[in-house]
Amino acid sequence: MIQRTLSASLLIFGLFFLSGCFFKAPVRHLASDVCLMSQGTTRQEVMKYMGPPDDQQVDQYGEMWIYYQVNKSLLRKTPFIGDNLGTEDVDVVTIRFEGEQVTACAYRSLTVDEFKKAKIAPRNDTDVE
Repeated sequence: MIQRTLSASLLIFGLFFLSGCFFKAPVRHLASDVCLMSQGTTRQEVMKYMGPPDDQQVDQYGEMWIYYQVNKSLLRKTPFIGDNLGTEDVDVVTIRFEGEQVTACAYRSLTVDEFKKAKIAPRNDTDVE
């Protein structure tokens, strides 16, 4: 009886362990997704391809939607010691609208420090470490 309980426990633990190894959150590929945007693309098409923006800004040139994604190297993701290892950068896509159509679209890859200094700031400081 004890051996059967132990076997069942190990099986359940193994399944949880493997599910954690194979589960991956959806990944955005901003560098390739931005290729779907061009002048004349509509807001609805941008929303369909890119989803809701991470931030929005309005200036004298019109409205701009901002998408960003923090990329951490495998070493950087290491628990407990990762903050001192590896690299981290931020992919940023800005899409400018005039009315309902895209007038400009740009992709940039920035260091975390460059991203923090840029006027493209996340909604809160917890988004970018």
